[in-house]
Amino acid sequence: MKAFRILVIILFTGFFFGSTTQKSTLSCGEIIQHMLDTIRNIRTQTCDVKATERVGKHLLFAESSIKINYLPKKIYFRSSKGIEVLWIEGTNKGNALVHSRSIPLINFDLDPYGSVMRKDQHHTIFDLGCAYIGITIANTIVKAPKDFDKHFAYAGILNWNNRDCYQIVMSYPEYKYVEYITKKGETVTSIAQKLNTSDFKIRSKNDLSSYFGSIKEGKKLTIPIPYSNKALLLIDKKTFVPLNIKVYDEEGLYEAYEFYNMKTNIVFKSDEFLKSYKDYGF
Repeated sequence: MKAFRILVIILFTGFFFGSTTQKSTLSCGEIIQHMLDTIRNIRTQTCDVKATERVGKHLLFAESSIKINYLPKKIYFRSSKGIEVLWIEGTNKGNALVHSRSIPLINFDLDPYGSVMRKDQHHTIFDLGCAYIGITIANTIVKAPKDFDKHFAYAGILNWNNRDCYQIVMSYPEYKYVEYITKKGETVTSIAQKLNTSDFKIRSKNDLSSYFGSIKEGKKLTIPIPYSNKALLLIDKKTFVPLNIKVYDEEGLYEAYEFYNMKTNIVFKSDEFLKSYKDYGF
């Protein structure tokens, strides 16, 4: 979160310059800027999520509900399959409390970065909500601010889920796979964060899907740069919150996330991030 704040502050020092828009009083850069500013000012968030992620050759579908308090970081996640996750910054030795409806009498303490919680998942629980979209886009702009018009284009207004949304097309013609030599103490996650690319894809391309520790120094990895070759983003015209994103690579749709019933900066009840909360099954 701290890194995200720094990135957004940098963005607002003048990197944005006008792109011609169609049927919009705002430029593409201004729309993106308003979205990043909105994300930066989100303190709490709840929403329902429909996720599509490609694992191997198959698209996997999932639905969930999330609650997030950003400072301090508190996360509650409930999947439609009856799995609940509660994570609170500075507690439980950094582990998440996990409950499954299929094993109702037992709770599990699991590492959010470990193999159990990461299996067949493109992201960790820390990427839930809007912040991850903001971080990824902000990183792209900071790395190449003069290429904004090459990477971002306004594509009109679309009504999605009864909300008028700005359509933004993100294109990365320079997308390719490169060789990367690991440094001491690096993990797939740290490499992905440093290079602004996909943790899951690095694992898939390098037979590391089940390995989550430090990688031996000097190992050659195949890395996708940047994250994807194309993405389509829908931003709520009224709130400037991202509501829908589809990400593509050389094989087609890589991942997609749709956000419903989005509420931001609400006040949570004092016990809403306790395992004893009345609506939870822990």
